[in-house]
Amino acid sequence: MYEARIGSYLGMPVYLSNGKLFGTVCAIDPEPYAFTEQEIETIKRLSSVVSVIIENAGKSSYDEFDDKLMRLEKLSLLGQLSAGLAHELRNPMQSVRGFVQFLFEDQKHNHFRDIVLSEMDRMNQLINDFLMATQPTAPKRDYYNINDLVSETVDFMKNEATLHNVDVALSFEVKKANVHVDKSQIKQVLINLMKNAIEAAGAEGGKVKVTVNVQNQQEVFIEIVDNGPGIPVSIIGRIGEPFFSTKDEGTGLGLSISQRIIQEHNGAIQFENLVAGTKVLVILPLVEEEEGLKY
Repeated sequence: MYEARIGSYLGMPVYLSNGKLFGTVCAIDPEPYAFTEQEIETIKRLSSVVSVIIENAGKSSYDEFDDKLMRLEKLSLLGQLSAGLAHELRNPMQSVRGFVQFLFEDQKHNHFRDIVLSEMDRMNQLINDFLMATQPTAPKRDYYNINDLVSETVDFMKNEATLHNVDVALSFEVKKANVHVDKSQIKQVLINLMKNAIEAAGAEGGKVKVTVNVQNQQEVFIEIVDNGPGIPVSIIGRIGEPFFSTKDEGTGLGLSISQRIIQEHNGAIQFENLVAGTKVLVILPLVEEEEGLKY
């Protein structure tokens, strides 16, 4: 507690757009003082500015809430659609696939048969993505050194990188980082993120750098950095939203699935624009070393 010395006081009410009084903006002088007209006018303007700031802050909170609600509604609708689509489309697709193979038995038309079968396989994969995005399977976890999973993924993606003329570098800043994860699901996430990075950097001088490090004793960080054009600021908040994609043939499900998988592993995925390129950070919880650690 302290003794307030108030010789002069000037207070200006802060009203919201609905007419409610939010508070006051005050000016206090410990000595008796007569405020000038200019000072009174300044306090009035400051009161108006505070009112606008409060209104905008409240509006942003409501907009964020509405945005999250809309995303949940999309996921709910996606779940209902995917369950029905999977059943209704898979059976006729298998029949069509069989007829296509039968009709194109003539060796002269194998090229056309392969095109049709390839497109049907792509449709089937799209159905699988729908199901994975809305009804992910529970992770079948085991203990692994994350370095091994990352190394395997990078090796797997080297051919993709070569096709795009992209150089991929891998570095480990820690010898061992034990995690309790579903190996296939984590590799699926890393493949998807690396594929995006390679495509983003896919030009002359394209580079992708993958780094594994531990910045504390609780989490492991997997950084995937490319030197592509980066993510436009106007859409970075929508990354991972189902059906939202910047690719002409993208469904927007790849990152949505990846985020869902990492969340199931009590981790997080973060996106950051750099001066030149994009950094994607995958965070997973560390575990104590266990007997039977997989390599």
